[in-house]
Amino acid sequence: MVPWELVFAIIPGLILFFYGIENFSREILAVAKGSFNRILGRVTKRPIVGALLGAGVTALVQSSAATTIITIGLVNAGTLSFLQSLGIIIGSNIGTTVTAQLVAFKMTAFGQVLIPVGFLVGIFGGRYKFLGKPLFYFGLVFFSLNLISTALMPFQSDPEIIGLITEYSALPLAILTGFLFTTLVQSSSVTTGLVVVLAQQGLLTLPQAIPILLGANIGSTTTTLIASARMNLYSRRAAAAHFIFNLGGVLLILPFLVPFTDLVATIGGTEAQMVANAHLIFNLIAAAVFLLVIGQFKRVVEWAVPGSEPEILVRTRYLEGGVPADTHLGFDLIRKELKHAHEVTLDLFRAAMTYLATGKEADYQMVERLESLNDYLDGRTGRALRAISGRSLSDREAQEVVYLVRMSNEIGRLGYLGADLGGFFHRAYQDGKGIPATLVTRAESVYRILEENIVGLGLFFPEILDTTVAELRARDIALQRAINEQYREQLINLRAVGDLSDSHYLELLSIVEAANAKVRDLRKLAEQYSVQKRSEPASLRVDDPFPLCNPVPGDDRERVAELPVQHRIPGVDVQEGRGGELGGRGDHDEIR
Repeated sequence: MVPWELVFAIIPGLILFFYGIENFSREILAVAKGSFNRILGRVTKRPIVGALLGAGVTALVQSSAATTIITIGLVNAGTLSFLQSLGIIIGSNIGTTVTAQLVAFKMTAFGQVLIPVGFLVGIFGGRYKFLGKPLFYFGLVFFSLNLISTALMPFQSDPEIIGLITEYSALPLAILTGFLFTTLVQSSSVTTGLVVVLAQQGLLTLPQAIPILLGANIGSTTTTLIASARMNLYSRRAAAAHFIFNLGGVLLILPFLVPFTDLVATIGGTEAQMVANAHLIFNLIAAAVFLLVIGQFKRVVEWAVPGSEPEILVRTRYLEGGVPADTHLGFDLIRKELKHAHEVTLDLFRAAMTYLATGKEADYQMVERLESLNDYLDGRTGRALRAISGRSLSDREAQEVVYLVRMSNEIGRLGYLGADLGGFFHRAYQDGKGIPATLVTRAESVYRILEENIVGLGLFFPEILDTTVAELRARDIALQRAINEQYREQLINLRAVGDLSDSHYLELLSIVEAANAKVRDLRKLAEQYSVQKRSEPASLRVDDPFPLCNPVPGDDRERVAELPVQHRIPGVDVQEGRGGELGGRGDHDEIR
């Protein structure tokens, strides 16, 4: 029977420990203000670099759960690929060993110093006030462990306590105990810190402590598994990778548990230091093994979490290395990136229509990810064009920059209308009413014509053939007639029935109409650009080359004004930004 005085001595210490470690992680993340996201987001394709970053960030925040949650969030956002996340996840376990090492070397005595220091810095620290709370909570972590250690001292030789610990030291039960306790407190650092303290007081031996540490490693994965449940396929795979890695590491070491224990004992030190060393060495061995077989590890995770969802990464296809010094090569890469942006925009519209058909939240998340990619490509293409515009350009090169600027902006704006289409369907599903089947059929009929126009535009984009122009013009007229007919039918129905429940369908029609107007603008720009590429006129002059001519619906033969020849393109603010600047969303036919 455990003495009640021991229970009431340890439980407050555990509460303070958990409170301290949780708030320390939160405060460090607040001080970083997204820096860890940017650091992890820039990880290279080399898994070893990812592992080092994962270990470093986890050592700072003292929470592998925080690091892995940040990581799966970056995977969900498309900033990190699933493969890149594996290195970070593997490294995060190494970072959690810092707490155990500090406790083993009796650094907990500094808790009484760090608490008042953190308090005073938070009040009188001036420009360093932001360090006050992290210092305070770090001191609280050490103070609480010291409190638990002091409470345990009178029971070092208590036969009942020793008997109880021995009873729960059997291998399967000890692993289960470590797993359940870590799952309960959602922090393996709490478990390992407590185990080291118990070893310091002679209540746990090294062979008894190691299985508990193994269970704690598995228990640390439950937070990420829960957090990823509603994320995309690759985020769920990243969370599953965390679990499979930790479980696999435990299964890997179990057959060699006795020689592993002997190895740690050979290194020497106090019982507490050996326990902390066991935690560190185990995680280093597991990390090294999984990094060596990371390709096979990836395939195992993909088998465990099957799916065919495409991985959307927010990055360029051709401009990741920047703009080359050769201007002609730079133009070639930008043209390819524009074609890629067109493909992404088409996928965005298709994802919106898929969501209309399924109503699944995962399909709407695909719309959001493609919108982010569309926006990113617009900005990156803008930066590339800005870099080229600063060079000494020929007349034709200056002219080409202007065409590409305008096409990049228009593709971005077309993409926002695809996102508006998905947003319209999302609001309908969120309201619980959905869209009536008859209206879905009608929406699909007009959308099919729009999609054919977007597909036709992309065949040779940013250039276009005369035959394609004729096809797009014919479909443009057909789409305008279909939209006008649906407007008429919808208004007649509203007048006859007097029910406004379906009136939002008019908004959907306006989005499709606005999107087709953008396709028309892009087609005209591509037509002029193709003429410019096929011929070499001395100059093309107009008064104002920049505003697009937005024709009246159905007025298909209106042409955009010709472009002038200018060397440094005066008057064009080739910058990132909003409202008509290069790479910006600007004014467009958006329905919100």
